[in-house]
Amino acid sequence: NLPLGENQWQSTDVPLDGKSAITHWRVLKNIQHNNTQLSLLELKPKTGRYRQLRRHMAKIHGCPLVGDTVFAKGIEKGNNRYLGLFLCSSAVRFEHPCYGASSDIVERNRNAAARLSSDGSSGRVTFRSKGDRLMVEASIELPRHFADM
Repeated sequence: NLPLGENQWQSTDVPLDGKSAITHWRVLKNIQHNNTQLSLLELKPKTGRYRQLRRHMAKIHGCPLVGDTVFAKGIEKGNNRYLGLFLCSSAVRFEHPCYGASSDIVERNRNAAARLSSDGSSGRVTFRSKGDRLMVEASIELPRHFADM
């Protein structure tokens, strides 16, 4: 359980493996589960270090992710470690590694995204130009066991 107010963005800027590692995070809500106080978080890594989110939360803040059997050693929260790792990515945004933002490429990808959105799935993919770069954004609805918390 993190003692901060809900929805206040915090930053962790602690190097991992000798490289910069930055994570922005906030508490969405605090919940009680199996007589243990837990916090539902939104995490936004600004760098992509190996196991960055898990390492920052467990080692820096002393609040491991539920089900983390690697970095929660000695600070497990009761029987909650047997629920599996409670880590889910619901959205990603990145620069397309192969294509610039020519209008032809953006339009083709928008058409593909429209076909994906119309198939009844709960996900969304968008493509947009940002200067001469093609940005890809994808999101899904949170799995029920996260959304219901």
